[in-house]
Amino acid sequence: MKLYGHMPNGEDVFQVTIESNDLQLKVLSLGAIIQDIRMTNVTHSLVLGYPRLEPYFINSGKLGAIVGRYANRISNGKATIDGKIYSFDKNQNKTHTLHGGTDGSAARNWKIIEYDKAKVKLLDELPDGHMGFPGILKVETTYKVNKTTIDIFIEASTDKTTLCNFTNHSYFNLDGTKDIANHSLIVNCDNVLPVDKNGIPLSEPVSTNELALDFKNSRKLNDNGEPTEIDHNFCISNTRQSLRANAIVSARNISLELLSTEPGLQIYTGKGLDSGNDKGWGNFPYKKFAGIALEPQIWPDSPNQIGFPNPYLSPREKYKHHTRIKFSDSNNKK
Repeated sequence: MKLYGHMPNGEDVFQVTIESNDLQLKVLSLGAIIQDIRMTNVTHSLVLGYPRLEPYFINSGKLGAIVGRYANRISNGKATIDGKIYSFDKNQNKTHTLHGGTDGSAARNWKIIEYDKAKVKLLDELPDGHMGFPGILKVETTYKVNKTTIDIFIEASTDKTTLCNFTNHSYFNLDGTKDIANHSLIVNCDNVLPVDKNGIPLSEPVSTNELALDFKNSRKLNDNGEPTEIDHNFCISNTRQSLRANAIVSARNISLELLSTEPGLQIYTGKGLDSGNDKGWGNFPYKKFAGIALEPQIWPDSPNQIGFPNPYLSPREKYKHHTRIKFSDSNNKK
């Protein structure tokens, strides 16, 4: 662990490097961010990230961060919890709540509470009333590396019934180029949520065929030379389940398989990405479609939609989220 810089308020920001013989991960205390993923014998990073700390203070794309306490959107910044209507920070077009509000977990400096060569555990405590949400919510994120696999464990507990829905918001780019037009995608799912221009669900799930989002068989993320635009929740299940395969992304000789316990998988191909003049790992700024985000989570706007997965966490329960990402390199088979 090393001191990496300071927050605008002067707090220390730390960086921890964890690794196996095949994979190296750099994690920041700010936002519990995955800053960098490197695979042995691959010259480029497998995720979008910045080599400097300062761009992360803005980080409009939430690159690599743990987002919450409610990942994705809550329509009109309101929800009913235990019979009471709560209003949250409306940080999307001053209308909706996105990723837990302006000061969601992605913008906060987490505490590193445990680490060794292959694992790091971080803690954040969101106060009662923070961004409008009830309850003191304690959340721990653990990143663990084994061979070419990353396990992400997110656990949370609360002293009042609240909304709880976290995910890691890394953007993957497996070939190191400026966009993902040469990537292919498989999603093990038949249903998807139709959404309005702000990403708010319009109805119950529909067939992926209806929205031309059937990826059961591998499809190139390329529409007539332009990267494919996706920002939708694939409805994997109605409840949290045991770890199971959700999606595979591949480019050139590198692929990743994502497995998760979560009922939904938000896939975003990064149309809105724009890092301005801040250069990422490839020594160029990130522009639209620079990476693909695979975000296992509860479905968006669940507290305001009938029949959607349960987004509530009570003091009697523990929130437990597990995501596994397995990389492979066909040029480096052992």
